Amino acid sequence: MKKVELIGLQTIPEIQTGDNLAQIICDCAKNENVGINEKDIIVLTSKIVSKALGLTRKKSDVKPTPKALAISKKTGKDPVWVQMIFDAGHQILAIMPLKGAIKQHIMRASKNGESADELIEHEQAICITRSRDGRIHTCDAGIDGSNHPPGVASLLPEKPDDEARKIREQIQKLSGKQVAVILADTEMIPFGGTMDFAVGSSGIEPVSKMFGDKDLFGKPKFGGIDLVVFELTSASALLFGQTGAGIPAAVIRGYEYEINETENISNTFAPQTDASITKAIKAILRATAYAYGLKTRLLLQIVSWFM
Repeated sequence: MKKVELIGLQTIPEIQTGDNLAQIICDCAKNENVGINEKDIIVLTSKIVSKALGLTRKKSDVKPTPKALAISKKTGKDPVWVQMIFDAGHQILAIMPLKGAIKQHIMRASKNGESADELIEHEQAICITRSRDGRIHTCDAGIDGSNHPPGVASLLPEKPDDEARKIREQIQKLSGKQVAVILADTEMIPFGGTMDFAVGSSGIEPVSKMFGDKDLFGKPKFGGIDLVVFELTSASALLFGQTGAGIPAAVIRGYEYEINETENISNTFAPQTDASITKAIKAILRATAYAYGLKTRLLLQIVSWFM
């Protein structure tokens, strides 16, 4: 029988700046009779990594620039939050208002309508951003005020793959076991909901390389490019929760993965530059044009010329 276990570590304390996450994880795993086994996968919320690194800011320390104030005036977004996005080195690609159809969708997904309405009125909008290394973030550059004291927010590590590697190496040294580490953060899918995605990884091949492998009938399979680290992260999110679950670390045991010491998130998934985004959109427009009638085909072709 093939089995994959997903174990949430429930005794992780409130993380403070300077805490040794690797030591805490090993200690908690031992105390909870979980331990660290060979080829375990440790999935951590990026927030506890940010807390350990001291990547938190007090909103009272942030002074909005005229640009942030102008965006706030147009969108209703907190100017301090906008400024923190800029301070983190992110470019705002789009701002999605939370009123209208999006609000209706959110309200249907909430059991506490009054609290949800209050939150939407406070937030007003969500910023879709791009980091210095070209990564797209769908929710305010990963800046997060949840599970922090009022007026405090955490920032994503600038190089999450490096942090994943450091934690992995420390866990391996402490436990004597080969492990992989994945860092998770929550992103938003418009008109869908939220999901946890991998933002950093170390010690595991991020994507399976089985495109063209033979299926059960001996035919080459069109598939097999599984986003392994994202699938594992999403599974872990079932334990993490998004509010007060208090489980920021999970151990995945029994999953057979390819060990890879060099490939990670940043060097596996191509950064999204303006040129690459435009090129992809043009290619999609041209490719899908052939599925429509003559007028629509011509219109889509003309649109692609001006991009």
